[in-house]
Amino acid sequence: MDKIGVLIVDDHAVVRQGLRTLLELQEDIEVVGEAANGLESVEQTRQLLPDVVLMDLMMPEMDGYEVCHRLKQEDKTREIPVIFITYRDLKEDIVAGFRAGGVDYITKPIQEEEVLVRVQTHVRLNRLNRELAQKNQELEQEIARRKALKGQLSMISEREAAHWGLEEFVGQSPTLQ
Repeated sequence: MDKIGVLIVDDHAVVRQGLRTLLELQEDIEVVGEAANGLESVEQTRQLLPDVVLMDLMMPEMDGYEVCHRLKQEDKTREIPVIFITYRDLKEDIVAGFRAGGVDYITKPIQEEEVLVRVQTHVRLNRLNRELAQKNQELEQEIARRKALKGQLSMISEREAAHWGLEEFVGQSPTLQ
């Protein structure tokens, strides 16, 4: 399995460095980038296409809600899970985060195992969803192919029945009547 690519977004360098250190100790995780503000994070997400974004809510220039909302409007970044990390743990902040398109919410101070489990869980769910969507698309194509084949077979069957005069023969015997 490929490494999990994480983009860290926080306006505090100490938080970014702490998360980077924690995540890079894991064999299955790679920090693909960091951003110090909302505008920078939108651009980095578009360019890097990480598996997950860990994002602070309160940042200069553009807050995490707005960043997440923008990412969810673009086809290229829509499916990337955004996990908010913040000191704010009020119910209305959490609900606003989910409404903006976030998939989870972690409060500071950060609990290391919680971050790791949530990152791994959301990436796994996202990958499974993509696989399921791909399988559904393949099934729909197979159904369309079979319907087209069924139509061709019906047409061939009718043509052969007409050629051999079977349409008058089948169901016309005295026994069946």
